[in-house]
Amino acid sequence: MITKIISGLLGVSIVLSSSSVLARSIFMGVTKDGAKLYALTGYPPNSEDDGLEGWTSFTYGIEDAKGYRKVEAYTSFCNGGKVLSQPVKGTNDPLKVPGWHSNTPSGSVSVIADSKASLDLLNAICAVVYQ
Repeated sequence: MITKIISGLLGVSIVLSSSSVLARSIFMGVTKDGAKLYALTGYPPNSEDDGLEGWTSFTYGIEDAKGYRKVEAYTSFCNGGKVLSQPVKGTNDPLKVPGWHSNTPSGSVSVIADSKASLDLLNAICAVVYQ
């Protein structure tokens, strides 16, 4: 059963579905350093129950020289379905430009959305979470 559909977003359709449908990866593009980014339909973003006011948590796919992996991340740049130019007030986010923080085995890494692929991923996450 389909629970959310975003059509025409940046020329990409994102379909989030229930667990009865296999999750899909939607290619968002290539970053400046050559990594491929993917929106993952089986991991809908969350901004309501994560316990952190003003933050949106999400999972995305990345493929680079280290291989393919799913990455848990969070951003304070989503509000009302749009990407903000600055973090949501009160989040105390050290990033001052759109981006996110990724959880890695070696700790948290800050990612600036400075490529079309990373901005497209962030736009998709923000749009989906507010549907």
